[in-house]
Amino acid sequence: MRSGRKFSRLVAQAVSTARSQTKKNGVVMWEHVDTQETLSMDEDIVIPLNPMIGGLRKYEVQKRESGDRLTYMLIIRRVLEPDAGTYKCTIRIQSIAYDKWPTKLGRITVQVPPTIRPGDTTAVLQVDQGQNASLICAASGIPSPNITWTKSDGSNLPLGVAQFRSPVLPITNVDVTDMGVYRCVADNNIKPPAEHLAQVLVFHAPDTRVVQNSVGQAQNRRFDAKLECIVKGHPEPTVTWERLINRGRAPITDDDKYDINKQTTDNQNLKAGEEWYTLKVKNVQANDFTDYYCIATNTKGKHESIITLFETMECQGPNCPSLPSGRAAFLQLSALAFLPLATWLVHVLLPSL
Repeated sequence: MRSGRKFSRLVAQAVSTARSQTKKNGVVMWEHVDTQETLSMDEDIVIPLNPMIGGLRKYEVQKRESGDRLTYMLIIRRVLEPDAGTYKCTIRIQSIAYDKWPTKLGRITVQVPPTIRPGDTTAVLQVDQGQNASLICAASGIPSPNITWTKSDGSNLPLGVAQFRSPVLPITNVDVTDMGVYRCVADNNIKPPAEHLAQVLVFHAPDTRVVQNSVGQAQNRRFDAKLECIVKGHPEPTVTWERLINRGRAPITDDDKYDINKQTTDNQNLKAGEEWYTLKVKNVQANDFTDYYCIATNTKGKHESIITLFETMECQGPNCPSLPSGRAAFLQLSALAFLPLATWLVHVLLPSL
């Protein structure tokens, strides 16, 4: 008998002559075979520990009589994993030898939802490129759960498939593209399934890329310019900024002129292991128009990308001021009104020159 419910019942029946003998000099006994504990004698619970659960005892024996049948039903409430096993009902009759006593066996299988065993499961895997490695997902449950691996971003696993069923996920000839978060799900059809996330980090030199390789802004109008650089590497690189000055390069520090930040929100478009850095050039002036360098460095190497800041006639970016709609319409109308007059004056004056 399987139990995913709050209680389980085991039933044994004593029939014909056993019924009358039981009434005179016999006892019906339930015992847990696995633990060798005697639970009951007739309708009396004899196990020392029989706690109250919801106003009722955990163990109870109900006797029912129907014709020549006596039914002794053992009820176990709030079934737990230790309650699993084989139970035996024995009719002890004094006038009959022990090995001739009638017996009835019943079995309870307690269904247990899956759980992940943290100590035996990979949480973070750090590995060099070209090596072989594996992720382990250890889970328990009754029945034994199936383990399925996927990649949390929806891409294929290193094996070239979307999912892989096994407690161990092998990764051969590790590459930077194998970095990311992996998900293992343990399921045995007993809800809820268990889930675990494992992170794979691959040691490699930094790589940098820019959101825009050139950024424009108008000068002397208190407008700012934002330069954006995306960096990847493990260990996590240190990011610095430099600017081109007189054919040389000067380091940039976070001060009243520059604002250096690592973006922590709106990173949906980043790939695994990437970080988004920004350099804000405040109140752009004429001498700010030059090349800027985003430099990433770690123990495995160094890489940089260039962003050019150039001058435009009008403000660029989402924070630019806009003219009121009425004023803009007036300016457009005024320009159209004066255009024919200017053309007419040219035609009139040219013959007299």
